[in-house]
Amino acid sequence: MKTFFRLFSVAIVSILLQSCVGYNPHEIFTPLKTEFKDNCPTPPENVQLLFEGEPVNFEYERIGLIEVQAEYTGKEEDQLKTLTNLAKSKCCDAVIGIKKGYVTREMGLVFTTEPNQNFQAVSFSGIAVIKKK
Repeated sequence: MKTFFRLFSVAIVSILLQSCVGYNPHEIFTPLKTEFKDNCPTPPENVQLLFEGEPVNFEYERIGLIEVQAEYTGKEEDQLKTLTNLAKSKCCDAVIGIKKGYVTREMGLVFTTEPNQNFQAVSFSGIAVIKKK
């Protein structure tokens, strides 16, 4: 009987954690190639981040548009790490033309009568590329 209650408690906690809105970064990847495969068997070790206005001194192939929107208490350095990890997961070794902006997001809980609150989140977006060898 105790085992049932423990499993039930774990299930309830996991459902509640998934019912939070705005408490995690929002990652967006839009492929620019029709033959894009969404898995990366060997991700690159490093991802170069080049912000808007910085020169791009290499040839590249555009893979997709990439964006990370911060969670409610997100720090900019954490969002750049998330952007890097998202690019790695798509086998991209650089993100070019990165722009910093702000987007309106909502935060709250799904299974309550309390209305969600809006907040301004930092957003970093750019073009995920693979460097040509």
